[in-house]
Formats: sequence, structure tokens, C-alpha cells
Amino acid sequence: MQAAGICHWLVGRRKALLFVAVLVLFGLMFSAHFSYSKHVHKVICSVKQANKYYFGGEAFQEVLEADMADTNSALSVSENIPGSNTSSSQKAEISQSKPPSKKEYHTYVSHARRAHKLERKELKRRLPQALVIGVRKCGTRALLEMMRMHPDIAAANAEQHFFDENYHHGYEWYRKRMPFSTPEQITIEKTPSYFITEEGPSRVKKMNQSLRLIIIVRDPTIRTISDYSQIKQTMASHGKVAKPFEELVIGSDGEIDVTYKAIQISLYQKHLEAWLNYFPMEQIHIVDGDKLISDPFPEMKAVEKFLKLQDYIKSNNFVYNSTKGFYCIHSEIVTKCLSENKGRPHPDVNEAVLKKLRDFFTPFNKLFYERVGRHFKWNEDNR
Repeated sequence: MQAAGICHWLVGRRKALLFVAVLVLFGLMFSAHFSYSKHVHKVICSVKQANKYYFGGEAFQEVLEADMADTNSALSVSENIPGSNTSSSQKAEISQSKPPSKKEYHTYVSHARRAHKLERKELKRRLPQALVIGVRKCGTRALLEMMRMHPDIAAANAEQHFFDENYHHGYEWYRKRMPFSTPEQITIEKTPSYFITEEGPSRVKKMNQSLRLIIIVRDPTIRTISDYSQIKQTMASHGKVAKPFEELVIGSDGEIDVTYKAIQISLYQKHLEAWLNYFPMEQIHIVDGDKLISDPFPEMKAVEKFLKLQDYIKSNNFVYNSTKGFYCIHSEIVTKCLSENKGRPHPDVNEAVLKKLRDFFTPFNKLFYERVGRHFKWNEDNR
């Protein structure tokens, strides 16, 4: 009788019970949606932070260029979560669209995890611990691009000219122009003009007396011609015509014009001595720019060892480009070559002028060999 009474009572109130069940179901759905949306909101904020971190440093930029393209368009997707710390502008940005698909959601989660991992590693901008200080037209750009392949190097995108032109801005200005890096990484900046800047050595030492210096050199005769070729091309792009090379390097007395800047830069020993007045040779590494072109792997392994980096660079990271005539950087993802303005043709130079240049540089070269403890055989194969 009691069971029958209960059944009768339930049947009589089936509409009310159905209504309650619907309310409970909607409540559960709303709770799940709210939790999901709140999680997505947190993830979106993390992705934004990942964007800020990744695109602040070249070491991470190439990794994200492809996969962030899919997420950047969805950065406005989420709900306006009550109680969120997000600013009003961010709330407006993330409240206009439908919730993301599961595939999009997992992409967000992936980026959020990467951002959190970077946060745990204390990612921030740091002053350089190493500098590529020269030499102009010896392969500084190629060297830096090859160094970038190492995961423990965070290299600045552009030449900052801090120690020659922008020193008055101060260290904080300089630091803000460095890439984001982890404590395990070495931040590196390249400005070739540092090598010939009179105040450069003292200014660098004042910032960090333990800083490591990298100098890339090549046959000074070829370097001088290459320097002229770039200047000539730059002038041509502005509708100007450069003087013939011979007129610039040979003075009125028929001898080498040592006042010509391209000649001055090629006197490596002179500029090296200025740096050795402030830094020991143990903190300076010399890269053979000619060998970096013909066989980059040994030179890059030497750089890796000098910077005390983990063994990472392999011989198969370099592939020869027969069209350009030099090696390109190869990884599992991409093969990267330098821009088209690299490897520009050099002018034909009168043989008598070439001989004068080689003879002029020979004694300076010998002093340089002795100072760095390495013989580069410049000019010997050209006679």
C-alpha cells in the first residue's frame, strides 16, 4: 500500500518533477560550461603571455611563426568571466565569440603549457654575456645566424650600436633591446663596429669584465674589396657612383692609402691590441671567416666550446648551396640561407694593386698570427 501511494504521488507530480530535472540538467550544463570557459580564459591569457615572451626573443620566434598563426586569430575567443583579473579592454577582446572547438582548445592548452614552462625558467631580458664585436665584411651575420641554431643562445635581432653610438642611453635602454632568455641561455649581441671603436673596450669592461668576445676575421685584402663592394652597391641604390677601387686604396704617392677606412678596418692587430688592454686573450675567440664559408662545422664547434655550451651543433646542420657558393643552415624543419645581398660579386681589381695590398698587409698579418697563436695563411695561396 505504501509503495502504491508513493507511485500515485509521483505520477500526480510528474510535471513538477520533470521541471526540476530540467533545471538540474541545465544547472550541470551551465556549471560545466562556466568551468570550461574559465579554463579557456586562463589559457587564452597564457597564450597572450606566450606571444609576448616568444616574440620577444629570436630563439623562440621561428618556432612559433607557424603554429601561432592558427591561434592568433582566436585570441578573442572566450567568455567574460566574472571576477577575472583581466583588464576591461582584454575582457572586451575575449567576450565576442563562440567557445573554441576541442582542437582549438588543445592548441591553446599546448601554448599555455609552453608559456608556463618559460615562466618557471625566469624568462626575461638580460644584458649580453657575449658579444660579436667584428669584423665588418668578414661574415658576422653568417656567424650569428649559425649560432642561433643552438638552443642555449639568445641572440639580439639587430645591431644595437650601444658601445659606439647609443652609450648615452644607458644599460636599461640596452637591456630592453635584448631578447628574452632563460638563466641557462647566453644572450649575444652583434655590432661589428665595436671592434674599431676607441671607447669600446673600456665601455664593455665597465658593463661586464667577464664578458666573452668573438671576433671573426678573413683575408684582409679580400675583406677590403668586399667592404668597397658593399659601399659601391649602397651608393648605386641612391643614384650615386663610387670611385674606382684602385683610386681609393692607392694614394697620390703610389702607395697604399692608410687613411682609407676600409684599409684601417683590415689592420686587425692594431684593433685587437686595444681590446687586449682590457680583456685577456682567454676571453677572446677568433673565428676564421674564410673557413666559416668553406667548412663551417669545425669553426662552429670551436665557438660552442668557447662559450661552454652543451654539445649540440652537428655536421648535418650545414648544407652547401651551389648557387650562392656557401653553406646554409639546415634543421629538421627548415633550411635557411642568408639573404640575396650576401655573397655579392666583387669588382675585378688590377693585379698590381692586389700585390700592393698583399705586401702591405703581410707584416700586420704576421703580428696578428703571433698574438692569437694561429696561422691563417692569408695571401700565401694568392701569390
